[in-house]
Amino acid sequence: MNNNDITTKGTIGRRSFMKRLGMAGAAALPAGALLTSQSRARADDRDDRDDRRNGRLSEGDVAILKFLAATEIIEADLWQQYNELALGNESYQLALNILDGDEATYVNLNTRDEFSHAAFLNSYLESKGVPAVSLEAFRKLPSSQAPGADTTAKRLTNLMNLTVDTSWYNRYRSALNPDFGAKFAQLLNLVNVPGIPNSDLPSPFDSGGNLVPGSEVQFIANVAGFHFATVEQGGSSLYQSMLPKADSPEVVQIVGAIGGTEIQHFQTWQDKAGNALPVTVPGNPNFVFPPLPLAPALPNPPDGTDNAAPNDTNQIFPAPCEFIAANLQPCSVIRPISDKLAGAVATVAFFTDMGLFIGQDDGFFDLYMSLAQKADNANRRL
Repeated sequence: MNNNDITTKGTIGRRSFMKRLGMAGAAALPAGALLTSQSRARADDRDDRDDRRNGRLSEGDVAILKFLAATEIIEADLWQQYNELALGNESYQLALNILDGDEATYVNLNTRDEFSHAAFLNSYLESKGVPAVSLEAFRKLPSSQAPGADTTAKRLTNLMNLTVDTSWYNRYRSALNPDFGAKFAQLLNLVNVPGIPNSDLPSPFDSGGNLVPGSEVQFIANVAGFHFATVEQGGSSLYQSMLPKADSPEVVQIVGAIGGTEIQHFQTWQDKAGNALPVTVPGNPNFVFPPLPLAPALPNPPDGTDNAAPNDTNQIFPAPCEFIAANLQPCSVIRPISDKLAGAVATVAFFTDMGLFIGQDDGFFDLYMSLAQKADNANRRL
């Protein structure tokens, strides 16, 4: 499934339609129709107040939480695959720990977090009388056959054919913001490559404890290290895009607090990814990981200065960038956060382009896209 398959065919909500219609359109309506629509608006307002008094969630809050629950289930599935091999496959663990001595431990903790997010969101929905989100019907993709993996488990996601977006490296070192139209080049070309081994691979070290040149498992671990950051920066943007839509103060707290952990994850993985070693696996032209740091071609910052140190892999904090309005002072923020680039439908496209859903059927895409469209259409009620 490619970007052309990702469409936004959701219906326009009644209030959004009335806003677009404007006063001229309203004047064109028959008087009876206008009075009817005003009566319905008052009824909707009463429903909103009733929802708040009775502790019920608004339609928008339900849509937001359902999409986030589905996304956390998907993330828990991919992190579980990483976790099994990070803890249970010696060669892979050694290769991951080249990026950082605690890399395998951090994978385990990130996995724990994603499971907790999914379980909490579903339990919260159920506490409000809303059915939990389940994707179990689509758990059918094959597992890795490498030692350490649960080889008979069925998965929701595919980590064998990843196309990893590494443009975040350049973006977070730039004073420009994609929400204002800025484009960023890929730091690395990681196309159709695995993030986990599918067989028993030799250790990245020889018997003397020296790194083996051209180690396949080291290349795969390097891919995983960048993929970790790619997934979590996407989650950081998604949660920020949902915050302005959340209606009840409690749901605002939930979206803000869980989104904060996504940011913590991204910052951690961005730091570790910069430690990846160069690898060229003989006989496989796709398995090439160039030396870091590279010199990316960054867009010129608005103030004409290079304050982002693009060649320094330890730059793990977002460079100040355009925010809210181009005439305001640059500010260090998460970006993008717009619906177009960071919203729910954009997240479905992002995951799909990544190759996570290779092997899934139309029913999966239909459900996930339906949840995404409803989440993007949510509006805070005033």
